[in-house]
Parts: sequence; structure tokens; C-alpha cells
Amino acid sequence: MFHNSVEWFLPVPVIAEIQEGAEASPSAARKVEINARLDRFLERNSAAVLEWDADSTRTWGRLKHSPEVKRQPQSFWDSLIDAMALRHGCTVATRNGKDFRHARTSNSWETKLPVA
Repeated sequence: MFHNSVEWFLPVPVIAEIQEGAEASPSAARKVEINARLDRFLERNSAAVLEWDADSTRTWGRLKHSPEVKRQPQSFWDSLIDAMALRHGCTVATRNGKDFRHARTSNSWETKLPVA
């Protein structure tokens, strides 16, 4: 379900990726820092969290066997994000557009801003 009050969304697999990264950190201090920052972010932006649902699950199952994925397999997390973006008609903001086989992507890090 889309929330009308936000212009961007954070798919739950991205939260899982961040949590996984925190837990994998060899530094206890870094793990605490990442978890605290993630907690604050989610508290402030809870309306932007895009939940995994049955339609996303079915979309993921279909895409998992698409010719694009068979030619070039995806990581698990990217495949979930790809399915959610396609199902909801969203564009994925990423530095790694090649990791997504079906959804539109945008790399704002490469966008050239006008010089004043």
C-alpha cells in the first residue's frame, strides 16, 4: 500500500541489507552505531517503509525465472527490491543500475547539476 504523504519509499529488503551489514561488522561499536542510526531513521520515516506483500511475492517468483535473470542472475536482495519496484511502478535509486533486471533505475550520484 502506498502512502500519499511521501515521495520516496524504502523497501523492507533494504532495511534487511543494512541490518545484515550491521551484524556482520567486526566492530561492536560500529554495530551499535549502525543500529542506532537505523532506529532513528525508521522512527522518523516510518511512513516511507514499503512492506513486502503477496503481490510482491508473486512478482518476485515470476521474475526469478525471466530470461533476463536466467542470462544474468541477481543477488537475493536485489531480486526482492527489483520485484517490489516493478510491482509498485517505482524507480530504484541506486549506483548499481546493472544489478536490476526489470525495474527502472536512477543514479542521482551521476546526475550533473547545473553550474551556477
